[in-house]
Amino acid sequence: MKRQDVIELNDLIGQEVKIYPGDTYKKWGRIIDINDNGVLFQITKSECVNYEVGSIRFISYSANLSFAY
Repeated sequence: MKRQDVIELNDLIGQEVKIYPGDTYKKWGRIIDINDNGVLFQITKSECVNYEVGSIRFISYSANLSFAY
């Protein structure tokens, strides 16, 4: 990820997004922070047992992170 992309993504801090939108189990989170390594989310809604509502999750770009807003 280029530094310029991270700066533009910083405009999304505080926004709720759908994490991995194509997954079978839907999950949403509010973006807390974005850096060169990935994104820190607070989970707001989830159909997935691994993403507990209220939990804080860091997802690395190397984990093929995708989200929709």
